Amino acid sequence: MKTRFLLAFALLLTACKYEPVQQDTEMFPDYSDVTIPCNIAPLNFRVGYRKVAVTVNGANGEYRFKGRKGLVSFPQGRWHRMLEAEKGGKLTVMVQSDGFEREFTWTVASDSIDRYISYRLIEPAYEVWKGIQIEERDMQGFRTRLLGDNRIADDCCMNCHTSNRAGTSFMHLRGSEGGTVLSRNGRIKKLNTRTEFTGNTVYGDISADGRYGVFTTADIAFAIHGQRNLRMEVYDTQSDLVVLDFDSLTATDSPAVRGVEYQETFPCFSADGKTIFFCRARHVEQPDSTTDMHYDIAVIEFDPETGKMGDRVITIIQAGENLSFSHLKASPDGHWLMATAQQYGTFPVWHPESELVLVDLRTRKTDTMRRVNAYGADTYHSWSSNSRWVVFASKRDDLVYGRPYIAYIGPDGTLGKPFVLPQKDPDLYRTTLKSFNIPELYPIPETFGTHDVASVYKNVDACNVRYRQ
Repeated sequence: MKTRFLLAFALLLTACKYEPVQQDTEMFPDYSDVTIPCNIAPLNFRVGYRKVAVTVNGANGEYRFKGRKGLVSFPQGRWHRMLEAEKGGKLTVMVQSDGFEREFTWTVASDSIDRYISYRLIEPAYEVWKGIQIEERDMQGFRTRLLGDNRIADDCCMNCHTSNRAGTSFMHLRGSEGGTVLSRNGRIKKLNTRTEFTGNTVYGDISADGRYGVFTTADIAFAIHGQRNLRMEVYDTQSDLVVLDFDSLTATDSPAVRGVEYQETFPCFSADGKTIFFCRARHVEQPDSTTDMHYDIAVIEFDPETGKMGDRVITIIQAGENLSFSHLKASPDGHWLMATAQQYGTFPVWHPESELVLVDLRTRKTDTMRRVNAYGADTYHSWSSNSRWVVFASKRDDLVYGRPYIAYIGPDGTLGKPFVLPQKDPDLYRTTLKSFNIPELYPIPETFGTHDVASVYKNVDACNVRYRQ
């Protein structure tokens, strides 16, 4: 009986193994008619034919490549020489195989993208957090390394990683030895961010100079949906804002963003560090009234000299009915504010209708980014340091797994068609059981690795942050 069961299980695994479909005429991933950075890794793709010929024509030459077994894998040296020669121009790409021909374009932007990206690899479910990794990837090629791995840190939940702003980054570790792991100027430490007047820090952002962090101190809960097409709802039972000074390890808040009347979340600094953008909603009891939570976009002043917030909140964009904002990120050039919009609540990754919106901070006009968005939770975006590129997590491909998509944003707000982060083997997206969660762009690599994080978690006492009036 046991032998028959094992044999049946083995046959099931064999049946479920991915095999390329030889007669598939679609290109995977779809890299047609996209705007790409001049320093991006090769856009390897697959078509379902055994032999493939690719001809790329640009203003400065013709480039020929071949694929085997349906896989087109561009040599990195030739690929980067081609992009450098055709920078700022348009390439015509012809893909040919037996009985198949397709032509499209690549626009090679003169603007580069930050060289490094980090993301959290996590199974796309709410009940499992074993095997979480935070990975760093070189965007010019395919080299990766682990910044964190909870399998060597007592399986603690590892979340809210924010990468390398002026040499400062953080991630939260939850568990018996947990805390906020702060990497700053090549040194790593663990912080206890709870004070006698403020709670543990959750979602946050780092000022451009790396000195300050602004966080929400949310109490997070979840509820399972009864509707068939929805999985769960994550919500804050209460939340306030707090600023941490990483120089003095002090925390400060303001009466304007403290208390139970309103809930504040997803804060971020403006480019000049003198304004804090955040999402704000009037408190209602949850989870029964979660659909009544509609978060506006608000601002409060911040003084980088004193490290203190102002005493007045101004709402700049009201959500209204059937709309709620979350996950704000300001562009480094001070021109744009990007947010995620969903029907209600504050946790868009579980909302398939979630979309990115772009706010022009000079005119307050809002762009719904129709060229970028697709059905299936577009969220968790991050700007490149030159403000020309944004990466975001999207579930558009199968509504389950988040994948990092990249889109161009011109100085005037012109949007390029997004494309998924290229992989050495594009079939990775068809075979992995992990979501790419919370992608972050940054120009220089992190100075720590996964064993540094595990050692701090297990062996280092947390430094207590003290409250400052």
